[in-house]
Parts: sequence; structure tokens; C-alpha cells
Amino acid sequence: MKRHFERRHHSAHVQLTRRIVCAFATIVVALATTIGASGCSSSQNASSTYTLVENGKFTVASDLATPPFEYVNDSGEDQGFTYELMGMIADELGLELNYLPAQKFDGIIPMVKQGVKTDVGACNITITDERKKEVDFTDPYIDSNQGVAVAKNTGYNTVDSLNAPGVKIAVQSGTTSEEWAIENLPQATTVNFDDWTAAFTAVMSSQCQAVVCDLPVEQWMVSNSFTGMEIIKEVPTGEQFGIAVSKDNPELTQAINDALAKIKSSGAYDKLYEKWFGMAPTSGSDNEDASSPDDATGASLAVTSATAKSNEDGGNGVLGGIATRLTWEATTGSDEGDVSQIELELPEGGSFESTDVKVTLLDGLNQTGVKASCSLDGSKLVIKFADPVAAGSQIRVVVPDVVFPSNAGAYAVTGSYVTDGDKRDLPESPTISVSESTMVQEIVAWLDAQPWVAAWNSNPFLGMFCKPQIIVTSIASLFKGWGIALAVTAIGFPLAIPIGLLFAFMKISHSRMLRGIAVTYINVLRGTPLFLQIYIAFFGFPMIGLNVPNLPLGVGVLAINCSAYLAEIFRAGIESVPHGQAEAAYSLGMTWSQVMSRIVVPQAVRYVIPTMTSEFVMLYKDTSLLSSVGVMELMLFSKNLTATTGNITPYICAALYYLVVTIPLIHIVTKVEHRLAERSKR
Repeated sequence: MKRHFERRHHSAHVQLTRRIVCAFATIVVALATTIGASGCSSSQNASSTYTLVENGKFTVASDLATPPFEYVNDSGEDQGFTYELMGMIADELGLELNYLPAQKFDGIIPMVKQGVKTDVGACNITITDERKKEVDFTDPYIDSNQGVAVAKNTGYNTVDSLNAPGVKIAVQSGTTSEEWAIENLPQATTVNFDDWTAAFTAVMSSQCQAVVCDLPVEQWMVSNSFTGMEIIKEVPTGEQFGIAVSKDNPELTQAINDALAKIKSSGAYDKLYEKWFGMAPTSGSDNEDASSPDDATGASLAVTSATAKSNEDGGNGVLGGIATRLTWEATTGSDEGDVSQIELELPEGGSFESTDVKVTLLDGLNQTGVKASCSLDGSKLVIKFADPVAAGSQIRVVVPDVVFPSNAGAYAVTGSYVTDGDKRDLPESPTISVSESTMVQEIVAWLDAQPWVAAWNSNPFLGMFCKPQIIVTSIASLFKGWGIALAVTAIGFPLAIPIGLLFAFMKISHSRMLRGIAVTYINVLRGTPLFLQIYIAFFGFPMIGLNVPNLPLGVGVLAINCSAYLAEIFRAGIESVPHGQAEAAYSLGMTWSQVMSRIVVPQAVRYVIPTMTSEFVMLYKDTSLLSSVGVMELMLFSKNLTATTGNITPYICAALYYLVVTIPLIHIVTKVEHRLAERSKR
């Protein structure tokens, strides 16, 4: 009869569970459909067709951490070039400026895409093809370049000295600075941080050897906050910052463009630029009358660099058989005649897929556009200049949609050039390391071609949180970070157990001094944020000569923090064992250590196992805080992907990796608690 009742009870429980799951799934689908169909509920501006998050206000999302563009001063007030420019735009639109509190950089584009909390995003967001897939951009409001800075008197005086194994380059995660470092310093290791302050602090504390940053920000940091650093290279990348706007609000994009045009034509833009940068704005991107550099370069053309942008979804490698972007630079010989034509050639198996080539002349940070016609001749890209390039000029050629051979290898770009009517061979460029395409890339390419995937992604909710292509990419790229998070937990927790047990005994000791030490240790660690403890260890220890690698240091910090909580857990477990048992053991002649090891601790362990398991879960989740100081664990991998793609899907995949561990452990804890409860009733 009892078994029959249990079977009926189990059957009813299963049916109820199925109904709950079905109802929950129905609600999720309905919610996604509703969001996709209706979009956000914005207030429409009375005088225009664009919509606003809050009627009468121009709401801006920024990280407020990139001086002199946008930052919070010592008085807690928002200020900077971009902040004041947004105020001018708001005035032109007849709106009140509403700057949101500081946001994380990787979350700004997803916020803009949703169009629920902010109208625009403005925080040195470089206009890139990847980001343009998620949001629209206004006309550029400023041109920028990159800079490389190091601590003074460290011996790292050139970019070449940084391109070596063991060198660490600090960058902000998901930025074009990170992209440049990966492309141009492939032998070094990039270390990602949440903001520029942490990145510069890492260099000053010797955690990293250099920082790559937007040049205006870097100049400000070195002049005002990090005076012990110097800029060793100003890189003319010709980036342009734009204001990000939701694709569902093109009228707002146009209104901002009109406002920008008025601000620039009135001269107010130039005055604002001079106020914050101490000079008038200059841009040679559209000037066709370039003067050649004064420095002589020799009798023949010299190829100075050749790099390819990473085309590995979720990775840093250059893959063969998949389109990438080639950047090729050369300096024409000062003793030669003018150069009228350049032919670039790839190794066998490689190809140029586009003639949309950008050719510029470099003179310091100034870039001058060059009129040229481009055509394909088999595996060659032929570039003919409308006006021959003068001797001694530095040429940069940026070619999109370049495909390197599918086989892994180190490939150089060759070709020829024409000077004074003579055709001469180009010197081989520096080699570019190419890897074979992966299964992940093939799956992504297959998904790109599926109609159902396009239909799925057309739903704003599903496309933002569950994009199939990014799911595949994230699962593969986050796996390494998941392994690091597990390793940190698996090593840190066992280390925390003996430390916690030691301080538990010290806290129940008869010695006042030992109790005082234990109480101080436990209260300080439990009473201060783990985030602060991580920052002190990572940036403070190197300043006193303790240079510990990032991963072991992360393990140590988490283990010490966890030990304080375990100490209280062990103390409570020990004190839960009836005192009479210890007194009986003492009466039999057992020593204190024998009583603890044979009588008290074995019983206390049974009581504390569930709480210890919960603490293990907490430690596993706390590994995510290490991402703020550049430890490449699960959360930092997902942050980078989110910042690069402007999509939330990597965070959803990271959550799944956490749940794979936490749900089974929570289930185990529940079972253990039930068994202990049953035994206590006997």
C-alpha cells in the first residue's frame, strides 16, 4: 500500500513538473514574440519623428572613464569633450541632456540596440563593421589614433622590443586597442581590463609592460595621472568615433547628424576641441595634396609591415580560407623616381576578393587619402595611382576581404612596383602566421546560410540573447575560460580548508592573543568586498616587490577570502558537537589533539558538509571577479566577445557554463541535508 501511494505521488509530481516546464516555456516564447513584435515603448518627440526613452530628454550611455572625452571629476561631476558635445547636440535638438551613471563598456552597444534605457551611446566607440551590424552610427565626431605607453626606465623603448614572448600588453577589453595589439604584437600576450585606469595601473605596478590605448586618452593619462609613464609610439590608425544609435531609430541618427553639422559650421566644435586638446582639429583623411616625409629612406622601396586582422570568431588567430583584412605598409626609396603602380601578390591558394582598397600616405599622425584605381589580375591586386607617389613617401594600403591559403603556415605578401616606367620586384613583407580553419568556423558559415537562422535572428529578443552563430562561437571560445575557473576553484578551495580550520581553532582558543588575531582576520576579510581585496593584491603587491603571476595570485586571493568564511563554518560545526563528548574523552586520558581529531572534528564535518558545498559554489562564481584584473577566466572571455559583437549571447553561454557545475552541486547539497535531517530524527 505504501509503495502504491509513493508511485502515485511520484507520478503526480512528474506531471506537475511537466506542466510547470511547459507553462514556463510558453511564457518565454510569448514574451520573446511580444518583445520582437512591439519593440520598446519609447516616448515620441513632439516635433520630430524620432523616439526618445524619456520625453524631452536626450539620454546618453557612457563608461565615464576615458578622460579627456568623458569622465567624473573629483567633485563627482560629469565632464569632458564628449560630455560637452552631447550637451551641444541636446541643445540643438531642443532637449535636456540626461547622462546615465557610468556603464560598463561592453554593455553599452547592447543597451543602445534595445533602445529601452538609453537613446545613444557615446564613449569613444570606434565605428567598425562588426558594431555596425548591431547598431547605427552617426557621422564621425572625432578622428583618433592609438598610442603605446610604458613605464619610464624599463628598457622597453620600441614597439619591436614589446613584440616578444612573455611581454604583457594591457588593453581595455573589446576595444580597437586590443585589436591593434593582437594584430601588431602577435608574440606578446594581451591582458584585458575593465577600464583604462586599471590598465595603466597594471603597467605602473609591473604587472604588464605596456598599455595600448586611444592616443588622446593616453596623452591625458600620462600627463595628469600616470606621470611615471611615457608614450613610445604614436600609431596613425585613422580611427573615427561615432555616436551609436538603435537601428530602429534612424530618424534620431539623422537629427544628430544635422545637429553635428550645425555645431561644426558655427565654429563651436573647433572651440570645444581647442578647450580640451589644446589645438585646432586637423584631419587629412580627405586631402589629396600630400607632402612627402623629409627623411631619406635609401635607393629602393622598403616594405615596413604587413599584418592581418584576426578573423577567428571568439579567438585571436588569422585563419586561412576565410576573408580577413590586410594592412600593408612601405616606404618608397628617396633615390628612386615616383611610384605609379603597385602590385600585391599572395602565396598560392590565397586571393583578393575585393577592390574596395583604401590607400593613404602617412606623415607622422597625418594621413592623406590617395586617388587610385584598383583591379584584380588573377591572384594579384593592381593599384594604379592617379598621381605618382613621390619618392620618400610612406604608403599604407588597407585591403578588405583577403583570403590566405587554407593550409597553416607563415605567409608573406610579394609583388612588384613601377617607378619611372621600370617594373621592379617588391621585397617580401614580414610573414603573417595563418592557421587552418576550425570546425567552429565551418559551423558558423553553415548557420550564416540557413534561412531559419536569419528568421530567428530577425526577432530582436532572440537575436540579442540567443544568436545561433554566437552560441557556437561562445561555447568553443569560453571553454578555456571555464577550465580556468574550474582550476582556480579546484585548487583554491582545498587550500582554504586548512587555513579556515586553523583560524577556527584560534577563535575558540583560550589564548586571548590567538582569538584576537582570528577575529581580526575573519572580520576584515568578511567585512570588505572581495573586489577590493583582489585589487589590493594585484596592484599593491607588485609595488612592494611581490611579483606573483596572475593566475596563482588569483587562486591565493580567493582561497584566503574563502578561508575566512570556512573558519566561521568550522567553528559553528565544532561548537555544535555536545561538550559532554569532549569531557568524556578527556576523562579517559585523551589529549586535546586526540579529542579534536577523533571525536569532535569527524562529527563536525558531517554537520558542515552542506554549508561547505554552498561555499564551494560561491567560490566558483566569485572567480568572475578576477576578470576585472585581467585573469582570462570564463567571465572575461564572455566580456570580450560581448564587447566585440555588441550581443548578449556570450553572457548567456557563460551562465550555462556556471549552471553545469552549480545545479548538480546544489542538488547534492539538498540530498545531503535531507539525509542528515533523517538521521537526526532517529
